[in-house]
Amino acid sequence: MKKNKSNENHLKKDEPQNIDKNMIDDITPDDCGCGENCDCGDDCKCHEGEKCNDDCSCDENCDCKKEKNYLDDLLRLQAEFDNYRKRMQSALSDARQDGFIEAIEKFLPALDSFKMATDMITDKNTLMGIKFIEKGILDTLNKMGVEEIDATGEFNPELHQAIDTDSTADVAPGTIVKEAYKGFTYKGKVIRYSQVIVKR
Repeated sequence: MKKNKSNENHLKKDEPQNIDKNMIDDITPDDCGCGENCDCGDDCKCHEGEKCNDDCSCDENCDCKKEKNYLDDLLRLQAEFDNYRKRMQSALSDARQDGFIEAIEKFLPALDSFKMATDMITDKNTLMGIKFIEKGILDTLNKMGVEEIDATGEFNPELHQAIDTDSTADVAPGTIVKEAYKGFTYKGKVIRYSQVIVKR
């Protein structure tokens, strides 16, 4: 009996096909079970409706992994921006402080003129007026954080600058004999050293 050709073809389709194993290894699944694209598929054990676990070896190509990486990148970017903002605030604060100190340094020579005036003026009323103005300026500077350096007692190289020595004063060596120009600090930082005469 002659076989029907169409039936023969049908039977051949149902028979197991011999496929090369290397061809199977080259096949890449389209997804990792979680509905997301995954190029490896071998180690990804995520399932429908569940989050992708950390066992997926295809960190770069699995979209369900990428979402986690995007969040990490966002948090890192936020931390970097926060650090940048703090650095800018610190730089701005330093710039303001440096600008203030520079302005005070330029103002100090004018303040020194009050010291010279009090040494030369003999009229009592005029002298009181000059000292009153000087005190008002010093009080204002003090409110702004500028403080006078104490120029009495033992010489301190961190606060004082010796411009001369005196061997005749009846004090111990290294003791400040006289202050020539006032020294000032701003928030603990020396703006100008107190210029003094020291016992040799």
